[in-house]
Amino acid sequence: MKRALPGLLFALLVLGAYADPLWTRGAFGGRDLAPYNLPVESAVHDAYARGRLPVWIAEISGGRPLAANPNVGALYPARPLLALVPFRAAARIYPVLHWVLAGLGAMLLLQAAAPQASRAAGFLCAATYVFSGVGVSEVFYTNHHPGVTLLPWIAWAACRRDTGAGRKLVWLSFLLGLDLLAGDPFTAGLGALAAFLALALAGQPAAPLRAAALAGGALALGLLLAAPQIVAAVLWIPETRRAISGLTLGEALTFCVHPLRLLELVVPYPFGATWAIEPSRVWGARIFGGSSAGFFSSLYAGALGLIGAIALWRSRETSARLARALLVAGLALSVPGSLVPASLAGRSAPIALRYPEKFAVAIALALALFAGLGLDASRTWRRPPRWIFGAAVALGVASVLAALLPAGTGRAAVGLTGEDPSYAATAGRELPGALAEGGLLWVATLVGLELYRGGRSRQVAAAALLSLVPVVACRRIARTFREEAVFAPTAFARMTARRDPEFAYRVLGASIFRPASSPIGFLDLTSDVAALEYPRRNWIEYTQALWGRGTVFNDDFDRADLSRLDSLRRLVVQTGRLPDPASFLSSLSLRFAIRYRDEPALPGYHRVGGDRVQDWDESPSALPDVRLASAWREARSAPEALGLLTAGVPAGAVVVETGELGGGQSDGTARVTTRSPERLVVETESAQKAWLFVLRGYWPYRDVRVDGRPSEALPAQLAFSAVPVPAGRHRVEWEERLPGLEVSRWGPALFALASAWILRRKRALR
Repeated sequence: MKRALPGLLFALLVLGAYADPLWTRGAFGGRDLAPYNLPVESAVHDAYARGRLPVWIAEISGGRPLAANPNVGALYPARPLLALVPFRAAARIYPVLHWVLAGLGAMLLLQAAAPQASRAAGFLCAATYVFSGVGVSEVFYTNHHPGVTLLPWIAWAACRRDTGAGRKLVWLSFLLGLDLLAGDPFTAGLGALAAFLALALAGQPAAPLRAAALAGGALALGLLLAAPQIVAAVLWIPETRRAISGLTLGEALTFCVHPLRLLELVVPYPFGATWAIEPSRVWGARIFGGSSAGFFSSLYAGALGLIGAIALWRSRETSARLARALLVAGLALSVPGSLVPASLAGRSAPIALRYPEKFAVAIALALALFAGLGLDASRTWRRPPRWIFGAAVALGVASVLAALLPAGTGRAAVGLTGEDPSYAATAGRELPGALAEGGLLWVATLVGLELYRGGRSRQVAAAALLSLVPVVACRRIARTFREEAVFAPTAFARMTARRDPEFAYRVLGASIFRPASSPIGFLDLTSDVAALEYPRRNWIEYTQALWGRGTVFNDDFDRADLSRLDSLRRLVVQTGRLPDPASFLSSLSLRFAIRYRDEPALPGYHRVGGDRVQDWDESPSALPDVRLASAWREARSAPEALGLLTAGVPAGAVVVETGELGGGQSDGTARVTTRSPERLVVETESAQKAWLFVLRGYWPYRDVRVDGRPSEALPAQLAFSAVPVPAGRHRVEWEERLPGLEVSRWGPALFALASAWILRRKRALR
């Protein structure tokens, strides 16, 4: 029981810190949650709750693959488990569960790396990691959080001294496999690196070679466990915008750790209230790559982590060497990208991955280890080093001077950082409080270190005080709101649901055509301090998927749209080269449109409602998303199809890429009898051959059958799909599939067999 007590207390700390929203009708919100992560998570949750594999999402970009996109992490085991509860509850539980598990992993890692570490040190290590700015910011990134949670567990499995190589290999491969199933390449790479470092620092002369072999073997086995996700992603990637168009260096390096951000290791928010999601309170936009915050709202992890790093930097203990290696690796991977000259921003990135700041997770874990090690080391000090007191005093004096001279402080701050002078007033307003807070946290840390040198009760009080330092500083990053403010559909969404209960039509967010032309829209954007209401209104991101409503031309938030859809969006949105846009938008089932009141109506739409900010429009000529085309034109290739669309086709006609030239007309009906993201059943009737148009992204990994016989869906309207149906009555069955599952499903089975063989062989050799 005594061994489990720190873990239980830590779990209670997390549950208490996030009692709101965990025990209330609240919800986490802000940043990437509303426009991307919650809508995607809801689609995954819905599929598992219905007992289906989440292979497709119908509400985004006219329909596109879901599980094949590794950025979703749909096959990560926590997701089907949480599908047992309602989605709103799952959205509350998910980050809290991962925070608890991350803390327990950090605690076990410290105990494995430093067996002599006290339970108080383990508790502090957990609190520092989870309540660091990096750890708390994970609330916004449901696709990144699993890898952050698994990182200390992977390092723990490598550090364990109570297990042989066989069991270590199996544990490592299992945890790495989970990380790969979660889908984030940054944390998966860090996991493999942490495993190698932990193994290599064991101290034996041949440790690096043995570590490389063991880590490599674990990674290979982990790839087997994650084979369904990896194979699907490998087959999905060549079809995407990201693979074909790539990323520029500017896009890839938008979020890196600017060297000046290392001040956040001393003061939580030196560049403004980045936790508030309020651009008017941030003055370091240049440091954040033009944004109002970095990928992580802060790098702060409490003062003791930095103190421990400085005090133990030369230590030869394995635990300190591991922490040092992780810190160096985190800095080396996350900082250099910020130093790339702006003149190179337009060049192609060598790898189509974004945001090296994600590697800063290694910094947070390193500081957590140093915090725990530093706590125990402090008992050997005659007194805390004077420079700790000096740092606290310096921050206090600086805060007083900044408060007395706000104008001069602001000018000096923007001058030293190279920031635009217009931010001077904001810097002068925000810096005094930030410096004062930093100073108080350093004072609390100093008091905690003094207390820890006393008896048992004082040590408990010291551990509690030191653990509260990162909690007080960073808990606020995970903002909470009323559940209805995050999840409830808007009045416009309710209107479209009433008029289209079968989900046969889509919505056009008109602002995507004129993103900077509406003063009302700009005011709506800049006044949305929580990044919560604007994505609910504009219908150009993914929020509408929360309400089961769909769009076609939305922003490609994760650069994962199928490349054909991206080409079509460029044609329609960026060039506007269509001769009859009203007819074409109608052919894509865009019956509804929403715009700000100072934006003109789009061709073919008329106002049917609205509020004081936006007008709601409808196109009476819009065609349903599943229909027999009244006419068609055939094209031999995608460029030829694009040319036909640009030249114009008759109203209601579709362009189908059959590989031949031709065309035709038909007159028939199509009735949808089964509709879900994974499965579609349509009954058709026509007096002549016809094409069944389906508003789903063209994608080769699906099973289409006409009257039970295999058929083929061909590209239609460049980005969508059409199935040939003969004259007469027919039944079309359409099933979305996970690419490569016929082969990749054997990967987890082979992993289980290999793991069992390894464990059995090791027992036999004893």
